[in-house]
Amino acid sequence: MFNCRKNTNLTVLFLTLLSLISFFSVAQVASTPTAAQLKQFQSLPKAQQAALAKQFGIDVDAIQGGFGGTNTQEFETVRPEEQYLPNSNNFNDADNSNTFNEFSGSDYWSDPNVLKPFGYEMFERLQDAFLPEGSIPIPSDYIVGPGDSFTVSFFGKESSEHIVTINNDGEIIIPGLDPLNVGGLQYSELKLFIANTVQTKMIGIKSAVTLANLRGIQVYVVGDVKKPGAYYLSSLSTITNALFISGGPNEVGSLRNIQLRRAGKNIATLDLYKMFSNGDISQDSRLQQGDVVFVNAIDQQVSINGEIRRPAIYEVFPNETLAELVEMAGGLNVNAYPKYAVLARFGENYQRDIQRINLNDKKITNQKLKNGDVLTVLPVSERLGQVVNIAGAVSRPSTYGWSEGITLSDLVVNKNDLMEITDLNYGLILSQAKTGNYKVTQFKPKDVLKGKAQVLNPGDLVVFLSRYDDKTFLNGSTNDDQNQGTENSQRFSSNNDSDLSDKEKKELEELREYKKIKDEDNLKALDELKSLEGLKEFNYIYKIQNGTLFEKQSALLATKLLSRDALIKPIVKLLSNSSNSGQMVPIISLTGQVRFPGIYPISDNTTLVDIVLAGGGLKESANMVKGEISRVIADDRKVLSVRHINFDLMAALSGVEGKDLIVKPKDVINVFRQANWNENRKVKISGEVKYPGEYTVNQGEKLSEVLIRAGGITGLADVKSAFFTRESLRELEKKQARDTARSLSKELALKSISSSSVSSVNIGEVQALVSQLTIIEGVGRLIIDLPKIINDKSFDVVVEDGDELIIPSVRNEVNVMGEVQVATSHLYTEKWDMYDYIKSSGGLGAQSDEDRIYIVRSNGLVDAPDTGWFSSRSELKIGPGDTIVVPLDAGYVDQLTLWEKATSIFYQLTVSLAALNSF
Repeated sequence: MFNCRKNTNLTVLFLTLLSLISFFSVAQVASTPTAAQLKQFQSLPKAQQAALAKQFGIDVDAIQGGFGGTNTQEFETVRPEEQYLPNSNNFNDADNSNTFNEFSGSDYWSDPNVLKPFGYEMFERLQDAFLPEGSIPIPSDYIVGPGDSFTVSFFGKESSEHIVTINNDGEIIIPGLDPLNVGGLQYSELKLFIANTVQTKMIGIKSAVTLANLRGIQVYVVGDVKKPGAYYLSSLSTITNALFISGGPNEVGSLRNIQLRRAGKNIATLDLYKMFSNGDISQDSRLQQGDVVFVNAIDQQVSINGEIRRPAIYEVFPNETLAELVEMAGGLNVNAYPKYAVLARFGENYQRDIQRINLNDKKITNQKLKNGDVLTVLPVSERLGQVVNIAGAVSRPSTYGWSEGITLSDLVVNKNDLMEITDLNYGLILSQAKTGNYKVTQFKPKDVLKGKAQVLNPGDLVVFLSRYDDKTFLNGSTNDDQNQGTENSQRFSSNNDSDLSDKEKKELEELREYKKIKDEDNLKALDELKSLEGLKEFNYIYKIQNGTLFEKQSALLATKLLSRDALIKPIVKLLSNSSNSGQMVPIISLTGQVRFPGIYPISDNTTLVDIVLAGGGLKESANMVKGEISRVIADDRKVLSVRHINFDLMAALSGVEGKDLIVKPKDVINVFRQANWNENRKVKISGEVKYPGEYTVNQGEKLSEVLIRAGGITGLADVKSAFFTRESLRELEKKQARDTARSLSKELALKSISSSSVSSVNIGEVQALVSQLTIIEGVGRLIIDLPKIINDKSFDVVVEDGDELIIPSVRNEVNVMGEVQVATSHLYTEKWDMYDYIKSSGGLGAQSDEDRIYIVRSNGLVDAPDTGWFSSRSELKIGPGDTIVVPLDAGYVDQLTLWEKATSIFYQLTVSLAALNSF
């Protein structure tokens, strides 16, 4: 990685040097006279060559060799093309360079939240593009002078072309004519003068005059600029050209008080704000030889920020006003609130005084600015006017205008305004009272569709909920408890759509599309709701109440994809946070046999039936005649106690007077399960029985009873080898394997710290075992003695949901597995013992633990025979269907304490799987 980075840096350095060399070469070529110019110069008399060289401060010998000369005056003359070249003498000025770097690298330019002085960014880069070139059109009022060269073309009786240059006496010499004095003429006058002279002096010949080369001028840029000095510029250059080539004003240099001095007098003042803001270049005067461009220091500065088009620090004159500052900054933004702006101004005690001002009041905006003023234009409130918000499982969650008497039926007209998954029995309206407290009102969307008037108040949030929760369809899984009595939910979770009606297929397709949208297209909207730390639980409500207009609409749109629980929890959280001190939060807890147990908000008149509807309705297992409300009661001394109130759901749902109880804040409502409710327990019987299949069993039913229902065993059954599995044991095995894997990984890590121990540990083997343990699914075998169960009821087993009994046919093989040379199966031989089968498998492996060999009998029981000198042959006896397991010697891996346990788990599960697969 280091070498790669080094090569990359060298490449970048090479390219940088190459670009700099190329730039320098181009600049040098640009400053070198052409061959025609050199030829013309060399054709001049020696005296005229010396005069020209003296005028421009160059060396005649250098020009003869094709290069520019040097300046010997007090100021160092810097040619434009050399001004910003790296390694130039000017760039090595430590003081100026540090000043420039400090300014350009400060927070003014790097931090977007810090106000920047207006206009200085114009000078941040190389500005040689702002220099006038000789090929540009020459203004007709341009005053010609010594050094300007022209091309005079003759045509007519004879054709020729001559390049002439104005000498120090203001004369040009045209072959065939006497010297012509043209110094001080305008360019248009020069062309007319030469044309008339040629036509008069040279009969039959006409002339045309074009510019060949502009003269150079030397000007001085001084004051508060980044690179003060003398500059050699084109005679068409203006004040701005000189400023750009000198790097512009520094951090204290003025942009509005730049003076042009000529012969010791101020002849013009340039305000760059007019150029930058309005494009006005009328003050940008043309420079002449010896001119001085002087940049004064800033006099006064003020700041303006907030809802303004160009927030920045502005330089102002003493007589400018607040109104002019706002205009200077481009005017107010659309979101600006002009009636409330904040002006911070230094008072007599040199502390800032804060004033609230109205920018629509001309008397205020006409007041003069003072140095250091800070004007902040505040935004309009993001709080909308009289509106209502509709969120959740609706077709178009959005904000709607409110008017007097508007009802929910006016906004939700028919089923097309709802989604197929909308719960038609439960919805919520969240309202805020004038006191600031929140309350909820429960309604039935199906009543809204029937036109029942549900009057809305300004600021109401109406929440429609899905009749499914996340677990039912968004995650592709179902919850058995929740699916009791919800036939549609069970059918939606099926992969087979053929049994569904057209309506249900449409609903299922919407659910699938809903999940797809959530997963793919609206992640940003959902993430936005989780962006505020500490407000994650009720973020969509926070955004709707306090966000910008865009954030409000985004939050409402995102609620369409939120689950039932995700829509209710924020309301509960808001009620909890906004309740008055000493007042009970208007929420209750619903538990037991309802589809969606949880915490729900209530109003003053919420009843038991309302809460059942809020919980998605009852499960089939619900006890209709007995339930319980646990209520906190306070006596006269404010001592709290819990009172239990029984209720009759059947009577409440039937409308019996006085049975639909009013619930109170903090009630815990428990809907009991029916006694002896059939949980749809199923047991599977397979193998050698007359009627194999899946049987529904009652609570407390025993295995022998199920076996009788299956018709009993066949004549081919090997009853002693029956294989019984239980789902709860399978989960336990999975957990045990994963716990062992974690412990083994931890111990291996500790062992690896010690170099003495890790050298003898085969880390690869241990890690392989850990990987196996983490993916083991478990078998869940429960050892049973089926012959005793059939013949003696005291050995019988009570079955559970998910139990499975496999009765194999009679087998005639013996399995040998583990640390043997070749793990395989053998035909049963009556005379063979354990060692005979091991010998037939190639014998023990090098890593085997002979002292811990064990036998898994066909019925699942494990025998650990004594393999010592005094062992009896009967202990080593092997029967058909038995499995011989030769474990790994745990000491082989440096006595890892969990190795033996891990390998034992692994081999036992392998034996069980082998036995299961053999049926």
